[in-house]
Amino acid sequence: MPPDVARRALRHLPPDLAAARLNLVRPPMTWLVEQADRLGARLVGSLTADRGLAAFDGLQAEVASARTLAERTAAAWPATGDIPGALQAAVAEAWPSWTAEWPSWTGAGTDLLTEPLPAGAAVIGLWWD
Repeated sequence: MPPDVARRALRHLPPDLAAARLNLVRPPMTWLVEQADRLGARLVGSLTADRGLAAFDGLQAEVASARTLAERTAAAWPATGDIPGALQAAVAEAWPSWTAEWPSWTGAGTDLLTEPLPAGAAVIGLWWD
């Protein structure tokens, strides 16, 4: 979903929930929305209007923004103690288009910094369990 829709959805959650690292490694939803806005990306997750539930657990961006997204994630959310960094804990995916039903490649979040981006990729996603 676009960042403006996600931002409106977050207004219905308690602020501490929207700004929390819910599974200790995923960046806060507020940060994900900010990055989506800055990169022209989209949020992924779930939105259940009739239950007042919103959970954004990833981003999808144009392939040209992939390394920037990975660098920002690594810089903002490094490993601390026994908790891995957000990029280390992320799953990365490449998609041939915004409308593709299946990714063409899946790897670790850190692969976006160290490996060549997959040929034919138009969209790169990062998400957290």
